[in-house]
Amino acid sequence: MKDKYLYLLAQFDKETQEILTGYYDILQQNGFVGNQTKNIPYHFTLGKKDIDCEKQLIDDLDKICANTACIDIHLSHIGLFGLGVLFIAPDMNFELLKFQQKFFPHCGNGAYNWTAHATLLLDEPEKILKALPIIAKNFKPFKTRIESIGLYEFFPMRFIKECILNKTV
Repeated sequence: MKDKYLYLLAQFDKETQEILTGYYDILQQNGFVGNQTKNIPYHFTLGKKDIDCEKQLIDDLDKICANTACIDIHLSHIGLFGLGVLFIAPDMNFELLKFQQKFFPHCGNGAYNWTAHATLLLDEPEKILKALPIIAKNFKPFKTRIESIGLYEFFPMRFIKECILNKTV
């Protein structure tokens, strides 16, 4: 099916999962549900590949995770993609960008864009505009850690593998 892709998701530590769930709980208490994918950990999507790359991605995942330490970052601000996605984003750093590029190197012409972000709400513009001040009022920047990478196929969602980053590298 041509609408199916494989996605690598940089997943956060347990404490961060709880903090981000708390922000989403505040949104739900205010009547927001959204259309974002539910029942997966909060994450940064590192990128996507065609479904015929599954075996290669699994091999790459094992090798890269075994040789990569957990990545500490600072989730510092909220942001929007247009008026359809409300997210929390980090201070970008070289370590995070270099990690993403291990899986998804730049194209030959260097024309590649990636914005690390953890989606809180995907919805209609009028709902995003109402949700934004609620998150802005409640959000406090915090330090977090990327501890694992999940490999998923979408849509429908199929969990394929999770690989823990090497804590001793």
